[in-house]
Amino acid sequence: MKRAKLLFLSLVISMVAVAVVACGSEPQVVTETVEVVKEVPVEVVKEVEVIKTETVTETVEVEVEATREKREIIFAGLDWTSVAVQNGVASYIVEHGYGYPVGSVPGSTVPLFQGLIKGDVDINMEVWLPNQNEAWDKGTKNGQVIGVGKSLADNWQSTFVVHQHTIDANPGLVKATDLLEHYELFAQPDSGGKGVLVGCIAGWACRGVNEAQIEVLGLSDVIELRDPGSQAGLFASIGAAGDKGTDWLGYMWGPTEPDAQYDLVQLEQDPAADCDGEPKLGCAFGLAEVLIAVNQSMLADAPDVVSFLNKYSWPAEFQLPAEAWYNENKDKAEYKDDPGHAVAEWFLSEHDAWEAWVTEEAKENIHHHLEHDH
Repeated sequence: MKRAKLLFLSLVISMVAVAVVACGSEPQVVTETVEVVKEVPVEVVKEVEVIKTETVTETVEVEVEATREKREIIFAGLDWTSVAVQNGVASYIVEHGYGYPVGSVPGSTVPLFQGLIKGDVDINMEVWLPNQNEAWDKGTKNGQVIGVGKSLADNWQSTFVVHQHTIDANPGLVKATDLLEHYELFAQPDSGGKGVLVGCIAGWACRGVNEAQIEVLGLSDVIELRDPGSQAGLFASIGAAGDKGTDWLGYMWGPTEPDAQYDLVQLEQDPAADCDGEPKLGCAFGLAEVLIAVNQSMLADAPDVVSFLNKYSWPAEFQLPAEAWYNENKDKAEYKDDPGHAVAEWFLSEHDAWEAWVTEEAKENIHHHLEHDH
């Protein structure tokens, strides 16, 4: 079967793409209308060679043959829990609602985004901006990567997070720059007197932000940035300090289970607006834009999936209980082979908000599979 072809007509910021699949006879077509998100460069900040962008929403109308062969859809298997949960839910819907085979490629932020550009990955459920601005600009410049939805709207992140009990015992510790006088609180036996900051793991885009902020704020001589090795290592370190009442300094974000479980405080930094939203200049992270992105081939190969992702919504009220269920059950014998599938069954059975994301046919298919799986 020949693959669908796209015909693009550009009018200001709107784009219409028509894909028709030839199968020997006159093709039957259906129409899917979706919104995609592009990043348009508007300013260059010379100090760190960062391209500032603004979001432009485009409407894409795609016509495809109704009875086309469905290829495998590959998700980016990023190495943190919110993605594991969202991949589980979204892939269940794609497979059992729309009938596409699904797969996942494990890895970290940088290589998996490169895979999205090349087409080795089809869907990335969490592209964090501004953390990934540079890669995003590269991927969207020539249209290889397209933003089709948003995720985790009520998010936060910070390089400099401590527990409230540390603040209570050290009222002079308010700003990140106060670490110049309080770094010894976070020293470890092997840190040579420096305070240890448990940061993002290698391969996460935020690692570069951690490094830049420590340097820009003049903390390099008193703070050592350490790699926890994994999200599990990061969460374990913050949890141990919270449970024992010891001092801990590090990167954290939300919504996450540690965010909900412990009383965490972000040390103050200049507001994001003072650095035009670029945290590498030393200001606080602003509210991140967490996008769902697809390789451009999805517009022709799976427009119904793109339409679903366009309607998808994943606020903290979904993420926090789903993450808690996932963490509690992922190692149980009946779930450990595919915990993503298990959390999807739990979420889709307990909530009905997802029904607004999908077609009537997909909804019926999903309910059928939920009843069968249980």
